[in-house]
Amino acid sequence: MRRYRLSIGWSVWAVAGPLLLASTPSFAGDDVDSGYAIIGAFLLIGAIVYELPAIIAFARGHPNRWLILVLCTALAGTGIVWLGCLIWAFKALHISDDPTGSNGGESGLNLLANDVQRVRLENPLGHPPLAQTARHDAVDKLERLKKLLDDGVIDDAQFRRMRDLIASG
Repeated sequence: MRRYRLSIGWSVWAVAGPLLLASTPSFAGDDVDSGYAIIGAFLLIGAIVYELPAIIAFARGHPNRWLILVLCTALAGTGIVWLGCLIWAFKALHISDDPTGSNGGESGLNLLANDVQRVRLENPLGHPPLAQTARHDAVDKLERLKKLLDDGVIDDAQFRRMRDLIASG
């Protein structure tokens, strides 16, 4: 909660700072310069208000803060999207009782919080267990070794030595 209060304090200073600077005598050289400073201050205030839902979402650590930022930046000019994002940013987050669970997805508005789930695959694609695979692998090696002996590539002593190595594991 303290972190949230600090971010609001910085937001207030970001708005009040340019207004205070614009009112100082150094910026009051002529009417044109002070007019630009006031326009700049209003544009800064408008940008902060425009992105206020995203600022609140980031300050609260909302699970969908990036989505809220994109929606505010792209569609908040309609007003209804801005109001929806503001409500979404203030929406109370669901804190899961399960330590490995995801915080946020069960509350209804946190759309992307629970997309990732731990899944354990057992025998994917119907492959045989590893013990049978190792047995077939040894049989394949022995068949290739016998073919090498029949073709005359290796002699009988080499065949027996390699056969014993394959059979021993």
